[in-house]
Amino acid sequence: MVDVRLVNMTSKEFQAMIEGGTKRYADENVKVGYWPPGDALQRSMEAHERLLPKGRYTEGHHFYTAFDEEGLEVGHVWIKVEPGEDRRAFIYSVFIKEEMRGQGYGKAMMMALEAKARRMKLDSMALHVFAYNQTAIGLYRSLGYEVKSLNMMKSL
Repeated sequence: MVDVRLVNMTSKEFQAMIEGGTKRYADENVKVGYWPPGDALQRSMEAHERLLPKGRYTEGHHFYTAFDEEGLEVGHVWIKVEPGEDRRAFIYSVFIKEEMRGQGYGKAMMMALEAKARRMKLDSMALHVFAYNQTAIGLYRSLGYEVKSLNMMKSL
């Protein structure tokens, strides 16, 4: 099994994550039929701005770059620790570089995130995954994540 180390993102890494993530989120929402292609990128940018009004310094949000044993960057993860008595986090982004996929880095990154969450005294973590992403769904299920709600849509 591969090992992954999570390190707080630098400003440059954060900017790259936002640029790539904004585009991917727009593309995913178009792919599933939620947003029309013409305004998807703008909607995604607005959603990110609402979530992160102070960028990487927005309260409660944590951004980590994942590195393998040799110090090679393999991806990133972004979580928000929700305010309140029950210590929950929502995982906004899990990303493994395309050339690194299928090698166990996703699982290793999620395990490293769980260890970090335990040190933060979190009780649970939740995430959203688009239904077409069966690889990610399989990974999350193998790690014990359970479906708690399900959005459905019918095109007319």
